[in-house]
Amino acid sequence: MALALSALDLVVSASFTLLVAAQWAARRRPHQLLWAAALLVWTLAVGAETAAAWKGIWSPTTYRLYYAFGALMVAGWLGAGSLYLAASARLARGYSVVMAVLSLAGLLCVFLFPVDASLLGRTDALGFVEVKVFPLFPVRLFVILANILGTLAFVGSALYSLWRLRNRGSSGARTTGVLLIAAGGLVAASAHSLGVLGGPGLFRISELAAILVIFSGYLLSSRRLPEPVQAPASA
Repeated sequence: MALALSALDLVVSASFTLLVAAQWAARRRPHQLLWAAALLVWTLAVGAETAAAWKGIWSPTTYRLYYAFGALMVAGWLGAGSLYLAASARLARGYSVVMAVLSLAGLLCVFLFPVDASLLGRTDALGFVEVKVFPLFPVRLFVILANILGTLAFVGSALYSLWRLRNRGSSGARTTGVLLIAAGGLVAASAHSLGVLGGPGLFRISELAAILVIFSGYLLSSRRLPEPVQAPASA
């Protein structure tokens, strides 16, 4: 079951990444570039997770890759992309600088801190490590800060966009899509918080649910609406 869930998550994540990357290549919008980057690190993290499920055990390498790209970077860079849509360019750039510093410092900690391989064999029924492999300071602290800031930016931007749509009288697919993106962001934040706190539980299921909800919301919110039909002018 663990391998099937991870493999499905990998397919969805890779598809989502390719879609957003193609949109950025066509339109060159900064939020699309940052979302594509965030989804790419999500895909890399799930790839490491899938490799661990395939082998039946986590190695220090797969665990580091999963922790660095998944737990540390996803929420923060999704939030950075969202701010370029919902906030001023100055705020979005400042947030991106902060996230870059947190990401770099966190990456160094994750890859330099020694990992006790014997701890990686202590997993739950779905194959996630049940113990705290990294210490709270400094490693998990960077992950916690990045996830808090990323969740506030991502979910907050989605809710702000939803409020603007409601004020404009928008309804239907676009409003539903933005609402799903916000809900998916909350699910993703909860999922990564479970991993950071060391109690994974149903982490694979919540992680898959998050990407499916966000992907569905993105497709709905970015769908082009049909042009209104103009009535022919009377002679």
